[in-house]
Amino acid sequence: MDPRNLAKEVHVYGYNFEWQTHIVLIVLSLLGIAAIGVIFRLQAVYIALTVIAVLGMLPVIVLMTYARMYEQQRFGDACAYMEQMLYAYESEGKILSALKETREIFESGQMRTLIDQAIVYIETGVSSTEKGFLAEGLELIEQRYECTKLHTIHDTLLSLEQHGGNAEASLYILLEDLEVWKRRGYVLQAQKKQQHTDNIISILFATGLCAVALYVLDGMRDLFSTVAQGECIMKLPVIQFTSFVFLMWQLYVLVKSFRNMASDWLGQRELQDDKYILDCYERVNGYDKRKEKRKSLLLALPCLAVTALLSLYSTWPAVVSGIITIICLCKHKIVYNIARRDVNDAIYAAMPQWMIQIALLLQHNNVQVSLARSMRTAPPVLQPELQALMNRLALHPESLTAYTEFCKEYDVPEAQSLMKMLHSIAEAGTGDANLQITNMLQRVNEMQQLSNQRQDENLRFKMQMIFMYPVLGATAKLLIDLTLGLVYMMGMMGNMGGV
Repeated sequence: MDPRNLAKEVHVYGYNFEWQTHIVLIVLSLLGIAAIGVIFRLQAVYIALTVIAVLGMLPVIVLMTYARMYEQQRFGDACAYMEQMLYAYESEGKILSALKETREIFESGQMRTLIDQAIVYIETGVSSTEKGFLAEGLELIEQRYECTKLHTIHDTLLSLEQHGGNAEASLYILLEDLEVWKRRGYVLQAQKKQQHTDNIISILFATGLCAVALYVLDGMRDLFSTVAQGECIMKLPVIQFTSFVFLMWQLYVLVKSFRNMASDWLGQRELQDDKYILDCYERVNGYDKRKEKRKSLLLALPCLAVTALLSLYSTWPAVVSGIITIICLCKHKIVYNIARRDVNDAIYAAMPQWMIQIALLLQHNNVQVSLARSMRTAPPVLQPELQALMNRLALHPESLTAYTEFCKEYDVPEAQSLMKMLHSIAEAGTGDANLQITNMLQRVNEMQQLSNQRQDENLRFKMQMIFMYPVLGATAKLLIDLTLGLVYMMGMMGNMGGV
């Protein structure tokens, strides 16, 4: 709320926020609240509460606006850095030289500063951990631009510099993958921006619709002489309260839309968090149908008893209780199917990036070494399956079944195709490896597109739900206001008739 503190917070994002701008925003907000208060004829107490809520949310909206600008800048800088580093390494063949060349495309700012720090650190040639000074220098950039793509590129460049390998093929793979990822990022954010605009239009439309409905309802009083002299519909205590709640709901939707716009562009944008997915994975793998069915039955028995009791007195409560009983009885199936679906989606989303890592590692490692090294950076949902795969290969290194058991319990047919390719590469040696890797990369691109479509559909659905929130709020208010208004007028008519 303090303009000085707000200015400091905005400055963290690299922008300046003058106190004059803060004052202008507050004045405009107060004018907007006054206009809304007049339109809905709110009482002073509700106007005061609305003012407090808006002034409390105003700094959040300001910060989210600057956060979006900051995230967009970070995304652009990270993309430019990764792309230039790959081209520079291709021509220079050394990480330090590539860093110096990449630094020149940034005139000033956070990325330029971090690259300078990394160069100075690497030039000292002194490491503080077993990772080495090259990796530690690059980590200075990774810590501020936390991004899976950046980690993959740095790891690949470090591996090429330390162990050699087919640099041209590896860099080509990374550049193709980076281009797809960058294009998707900009498209997704453009969709979010358009959806944010639609959300604001939805809020304005829903608010206007509710106001018009109230005036129409109040105008209906003039049709009945016995009601015309009554109190204005909009001033009824219940209508006043519903108007206030509706306005708070619209403010919540607005803030939620701004927050959605300010999400991390560099984040992985996973469908679910890792802990939840791992819990689901353990639930699916350790699923005991008889045991879980027994638990559901025990949970349903009390509900069944309540249903039987309610059926003696009232039908509808008994029906509701019966539905709850059925849900409890099928709980084990519902929980299992949800967990399996979420794990399946997580594996499908994680596979393309891991396959890219495998393709890079195969440039200078055999199959088993590539699989073992990929475990360090593999998505958490794949690590249990990878560990099981390594255990099988330790016992039967030449068995096709050892490979095809990978993610066999889930609906990811691309995983089986990948494992067959890896088995073929392991059996053929280096002769057909390049051709097999090329085929694998084609599958990666196809799977990446399908995975992106799944995630984007999920994100678009969430954004579209925000668009529906104002409409749902308006629908609820209209139903309540119309019902209460008609009840009020009928009551007035009845009272006048009695007199």
